[in-house]
Amino acid sequence: MLHQQKDTRLITLSSNDSVKLNGSYNSNVFFNIPDIIVDNENILHLEVTLIDAQIPVSWFLINNETNRLNYIYNSTSFYIELTNGNYNANTLITEMTNKFSDNGLSVVITLSQITGLLLFKFVNPITAIEFVYLGSIGLFRILGFNEENVSGFNIVPPNPLNLLGVQKLNISSENLATISSYSSRKTIGNNILGTIPVDVPSWNLITYSNKNNIHGRMKSRNLNNIDIQITDEFSRYIEFNNINWNLTIQIVIFRLDSLSYKVLSLDSSKNNFKIENPENKEKSENKEKSENKEKMKPSKNKLELEYLQQK
Repeated sequence: MLHQQKDTRLITLSSNDSVKLNGSYNSNVFFNIPDIIVDNENILHLEVTLIDAQIPVSWFLINNETNRLNYIYNSTSFYIELTNGNYNANTLITEMTNKFSDNGLSVVITLSQITGLLLFKFVNPITAIEFVYLGSIGLFRILGFNEENVSGFNIVPPNPLNLLGVQKLNISSENLATISSYSSRKTIGNNILGTIPVDVPSWNLITYSNKNNIHGRMKSRNLNNIDIQITDEFSRYIEFNNINWNLTIQIVIFRLDSLSYKVLSLDSSKNNFKIENPENKEKSENKEKSENKEKMKPSKNKLELEYLQQK
């Protein structure tokens, strides 16, 4: 008789032990761990979950994805490139003012304390300045611009300045992909193992624990090696600046095995263990009971003798 049973694999991963596929970003890595689960016809399916994570908030607000602003001035293309790092409103305004000045443009940048909107007021420009969306996507989001070019002598983005930075981490894997996760971003699909909110400030440690214990059913029934990608809410690789992180993953294996009805019993008379089949044991007990009943029945001759004596 076949019986479904399950067992688990607990896998601890440290980026320090990985092959780093995107260098110091440390957010696209490969772990060479062969034959974690070997394919077997008895395996029904696998389920996976992210048990816990320890992730340092070592990335910058202004990084390689958010440090560039392209613009056109006097029919010529220019750009400013901000220094990677963490900024508040005042330090960001100072940095941008200096970078525009390096390109020969004088600008006064102010932040409204009421609306949170920036104002770029260029001083005596020859022509209007056009901020270009393509190539400036990351910084456009921070400064409050929409997904389109904007131009003028005085430029005000439609949205408030956003210095929140990365708000969520997506932990993904091709080899551990499931049929149980979905995302509004097509680039992520069903490769997500878990999502982790960024609820601590920079230079602190995110300590995540999966309290819901939700497992996803894996597409594959075997596992050789593990790949991990860590991205933000816009599917951009996190730039960890070469600081390492740790994850713990649990895989549950559901398999069909033959169910044996044998039970373990202790034969005290012989002072050893023996395996008994309950069916054989029951037959033996029934036979013994039958023999006892036969022994308890008086013999035919004895019954005849008692009858003659009574007469």
